[in-house]
Amino acid sequence: MITGNINGIKKIILERLENLYELTIDNDSVFSYELVKEMNEISRIIKKELCVVINRRGKLTAISVGNINSAEIPSMDAPGKKLSGFRVIHTHPTGDSTLSSMDTSALVDLKLDAIAAIGVKENMKDVKINIGFCDVYNNILTFRELETLNLETSLQLNFRDKVAYIDKITSNLIKYEDDIERAILVGTDGEESLEELANLAEACNVASVCKVIQKKNKVDSAYYAGQGKVQEIAHLKQLKNANVVIFDDELSSSQVRNLEEVIKCKVIDRTTLILDIFARRAKSKEGILQVELAILNHKLPRLRDANANLARIKGGVGVKGGVGSRGPGEKKLETDRRHIEYRIEEIKNTLSKVIEQRIVQKTKRTKNNISKVAIVGYTNAGKSTLRNKLCEISSSNNINKQDVLEADMLFATLDTTVRAITLSDNRKIALSDTVGFISKLPHELVNAFKSTLEEVTSADLLLHVVDAANEEAIKQIQSVNIVLNELNAKDKNTIVVLNKVDKASHKNLKGIRDFLKGKKIIEVSALKELNLHELLHIIGREIPIKLIEKEFIIPYDEQKLISLLHENSNVISEDYIEGGTHIKALVHEEIYKKCMNFELPALS
Repeated sequence: MITGNINGIKKIILERLENLYELTIDNDSVFSYELVKEMNEISRIIKKELCVVINRRGKLTAISVGNINSAEIPSMDAPGKKLSGFRVIHTHPTGDSTLSSMDTSALVDLKLDAIAAIGVKENMKDVKINIGFCDVYNNILTFRELETLNLETSLQLNFRDKVAYIDKITSNLIKYEDDIERAILVGTDGEESLEELANLAEACNVASVCKVIQKKNKVDSAYYAGQGKVQEIAHLKQLKNANVVIFDDELSSSQVRNLEEVIKCKVIDRTTLILDIFARRAKSKEGILQVELAILNHKLPRLRDANANLARIKGGVGVKGGVGSRGPGEKKLETDRRHIEYRIEEIKNTLSKVIEQRIVQKTKRTKNNISKVAIVGYTNAGKSTLRNKLCEISSSNNINKQDVLEADMLFATLDTTVRAITLSDNRKIALSDTVGFISKLPHELVNAFKSTLEEVTSADLLLHVVDAANEEAIKQIQSVNIVLNELNAKDKNTIVVLNKVDKASHKNLKGIRDFLKGKKIIEVSALKELNLHELLHIIGREIPIKLIEKEFIIPYDEQKLISLLHENSNVISEDYIEGGTHIKALVHEEIYKKCMNFELPALS
């Protein structure tokens, strides 16, 4: 039986193909001279690929016909720990015998004894053959290719011994667990950007096994990378035993689909990876909702009509509406889209209630004249560590609240937290830690987290934390400025905090200082608590003073006001006299109103 694309093939040719089943191949050889000669001639006549499968008894078990570029490998039993016991011989009508990525994928995935490609030529002396065998490297199942062999050399290969050896090494192979993802990283922006992509992958517990860089001025609309590069990636996927390919830019749904068809594994882009990290890290109800909103907004325009040709959902007898209301109903794509749109609206309504609660909290802080300081910066710059240390050394921060997670990883903190700390002049400020920024930050995330990032827009002062030890610090500063610009916060009063100076090189620090010339800069190490008291002093100097100096004599039966002044004002002096407590303090307006009945009249 001949399978595949046999339309238009003459009966006499089909009979010649059927006759191939009569051949018996010596198991000391990959194939026989007769088989190669006949396959070469028939393939040259019909200008289509031929593919035969041979078992270890030397018998042909299947023959199929394809098109000029490919032929489907007939089905065979799934391999166990050892090789499958089948070898595949096929022709390349183009004359090029190089094994394609599809060939090597089939070799490894099916654990074939061998796969051979015959470069079809008019003269048998000119025929070249490439033969691929499975191999093991660093405990990974891969392949080895013997290239451009002539027919005589190919026939002299000791096939039986090779298969016995490969069977032995593959049976001892310790397979990777299926849930471990091993990624090939692909980008066009250089090594630094791919290194950051590797860190993003690590944050998702994905191991990076290979990096591919292609310098291109123009992105391929079908595959993002050039088709030659895509073939190279497919080849590397087999060599490195990868099961996912991650691109360093955003891909369209058609590009993902085309890439997956060629590479034969899952393909994702940078945006999807970042969204996945956010989905893993969000802890608060608001954070989880914001991430879901971002994912749905990203997914909605990329819905693929994968099942467009399947049956439609029927309206059914029970559907109301009279004549015309029945019929085929809606495509699954349309119902998916409507479901997502409904869920987006539902999340927005829920988030609006959360935002209202935050507005109440903000109003209360504003009413109490509490200045707001927001910590911003590139992800993993040390923002959470700095925030925790500032709270720790703040003398009046006696409320024992949980610290923000500190970790040497990208996006360790997602949920914005606000804590009150006290400056050296006893003024209280609200210090907020925000989600880290990153280059190529997905717009869906910026939009989804805008309500959270309002802490930035409403702040009196920004602390822009920079990882001074990172060689890409200047690029990271620029990326943060881009996002701040999107939030209309770029021109806010800002102190640039060069963090991790204990690890930074003199060259790196000099380059950052030169780039930030004219800006307000302080060099600190949050982890080592270096210069943090000085930072608090600078914060106090930069925040507008909203306090007024007043003197009171508080009666002894109103001592609760003394506690109020100590907690919310900067007490300059305090003395106990006959009429009560004589106290001089810097107070804001709300506190003053509560104590004004006991104010000493100003001296004329």
